[in-house]
Amino acid sequence: MVEKQYGCPVEFTLDKIGGKWKCVILWWLRRGTKRFGELMQLMPGISRKVLTTQLRELEADGLIGRQVFQETPPRVEYSLTAFGETLRPITELMCDWGKANAPQFQFGLMCLRGLHILAIATPLTSQRLEAELGELRGAKVTTVSLAIALNTLNQICPNIVLIDYSIDEDFDLLHESLKTLTADSQKPIPAVALIANDQERDRAISQGFPIHLMEPVETSELVGAIANLTSAEDMEGYAE
Repeated sequence: MVEKQYGCPVEFTLDKIGGKWKCVILWWLRRGTKRFGELMQLMPGISRKVLTTQLRELEADGLIGRQVFQETPPRVEYSLTAFGETLRPITELMCDWGKANAPQFQFGLMCLRGLHILAIATPLTSQRLEAELGELRGAKVTTVSLAIALNTLNQICPNIVLIDYSIDEDFDLLHESLKTLTADSQKPIPAVALIANDQERDRAISQGFPIHLMEPVETSELVGAIANLTSAEDMEGYAE
């Protein structure tokens, strides 16, 4: 096979990460492993076919690794390789440039006004979430204990649930309650597990919450996940 020739280093870089989705995939993988279905939900504009193709190309170029777990149903996870990690500064700069120049990210703040976020978290995490998502971005943030959440979920009717897995609780009942509420309202209520290590991640997945963000979660990542997982019609729009 004849080795491909490039006219300049930028051409080589674009050959590896060019296109609409590759840098987005690398950005979501930069702080931890993700499943295929998790990436689909975090990137609502991509099709299964395109995501499959982009992942295969990134794997072929040695930028991401693919691990298959012999489970039923099969579990496939993707993560950055050491080579892929070298692109992290590029994706971070692209994120910073977008926050500085896109109107909806003016000053790095995407408006979440109109969203009701339920947080089950420690007092410290709750305080941070209320500041980052409520005070700065206009969302309504309700922070409660697991017991209160289970008893009042129908009254709260959140658009999304954030679960702090540093709390040593069994969230199986919460998962079942969210399924019931989703069926009754005919509208999905996504949930995000905030995890600090692989043990918390495994616990979250086993309890029915496969979407996770690694703590300390970056604000841009958290806000991006919330915006992608919730319907745009739930938000009143972007701040001027």
